[in-house]
Amino acid sequence: MEGSSTFIGLFKAQRNIFGICPLCRGIFRLSEIKISYKRKFPIDWYDKLLAEGEKLDEKEGELEEKLKEIREKATERARRVLLPKLLRRIDPLFTSLGYFPQDVKAIFDPIDFVIFDGMNRAEKVKRIVFMDQQTENRDQRIIQKSIEKTIEKERYEWETIRISPKTGEMEVSK
Repeated sequence: MEGSSTFIGLFKAQRNIFGICPLCRGIFRLSEIKISYKRKFPIDWYDKLLAEGEKLDEKEGELEEKLKEIREKATERARRVLLPKLLRRIDPLFTSLGYFPQDVKAIFDPIDFVIFDGMNRAEKVKRIVFMDQQTENRDQRIIQKSIEKTIEKERYEWETIRISPKTGEMEVSK
């Protein structure tokens, strides 16, 4: 605390120190001086530190851009190459039943798969198939049966929900 009061005292004292300008011979207070030099200051450790910080910030930005690009390429590759390979591993199941593996969407709960038959080959969905494995689990069998009955009794609807990006209002059409 004592050091800060000494520091403040130094600035207060500068108001009481006067000088005479060598060019115009006018009187000035030391606290009013604006020092300037014709030449640049020599580069010191702080200037070097600031320059290194700017270089690091620049490199960080470049790395973030490269990382973003790598992520985008990896995502595209996964969608284009890896997903079809993964689907081909389980392909015998779907192909043997006459389904194109990329038409299959895994949801796993309450059923394992929804198949949009024709979506990727014909670009037109011919039918939608719900596929689930037979189970010994009583609760799961009850769900499977209730989904089957719901479809048989045609107790389903198609709804399209449009949300306005500006207002957030929803419009539902059936």
